[in-house]
Amino acid sequence: MHKRFLIVAAIALFLLPTLATAAHYSDFYVIPVAAKTPGVNGTNWMSDIAIQNFQVASLTVELVFIESGDNAQDNIYPLGESVTIQGGGSVLLTDVLKDYRGRTSAIGAILIGSSDGRAFAVTSRAYSMSPSGDTVGQTVVPVRDFLENSLGTTVNAMATAYIPGLISNGRFRTNLGFVAGTTSTGINIEFTLKRADGVAVGRREFFVGPAEFKHLQFSTNAITTTGFDIAGAEVRILTGSGAVIPYASVIDNTTADAVFVLGTFPPNTALAKTATSVFREIFDRYTN
Repeated sequence: MHKRFLIVAAIALFLLPTLATAAHYSDFYVIPVAAKTPGVNGTNWMSDIAIQNFQVASLTVELVFIESGDNAQDNIYPLGESVTIQGGGSVLLTDVLKDYRGRTSAIGAILIGSSDGRAFAVTSRAYSMSPSGDTVGQTVVPVRDFLENSLGTTVNAMATAYIPGLISNGRFRTNLGFVAGTTSTGINIEFTLKRADGVAVGRREFFVGPAEFKHLQFSTNAITTTGFDIAGAEVRILTGSGAVIPYASVIDNTTADAVFVLGTFPPNTALAKTATSVFREIFDRYTN
């Protein structure tokens, strides 16, 4: 009996960190990447968003899109009409960027929030569809807390996000990306790639100007031309004030099967809650 108790206790202790860091529902989320665009090797990527209203009464959500690209001017737009979900019900927004602003191609990040501050659940999927209608893709998880150093504190200055499981060889390719927003000073963001033995094989800095919001996605080839069977990325806010959500997609070159990897932060990193985030501020500006 004593031995069995110890085993159960050990399992409970093992599970505690997972439970403590489990995702929480919110009235506002950021979907780090969504697309309607052709890709390499004949892929054709698009995104669906599923929303579940666990409230008793109907709930209305609105969506705002941050367009990808280095030009961070005039790159934020409301995404279609508001969406109402019946109490206890769900909706599926298929190919959510289809015909976005009359374009045949779009990629960026989506901000989604309720119009009255009530919470809901959401998930999204990015996938490629073949001419026959078959699909293969990845879940893109929504984010509600962000690495941010614009809250009047320096506790998370130079804090690092880690993106594991990256591969760049004949079988797999990796895209890195981020969505970031700033206050009045702008921020400098650094991506560092480290191979299996911990040696850095490339670094690249990105600047997001004052009061800008930027989304970028790029191949690891933009950081290093060296291939690797396994590597990890480190992402830091070097200077300035703002928030960043880094991520990666690892794609099978043969099947187009993909894995989405969200950047993870150390436990002592100060995280901005959604109510005070620069992402929430820009969402409110474009929906109120």
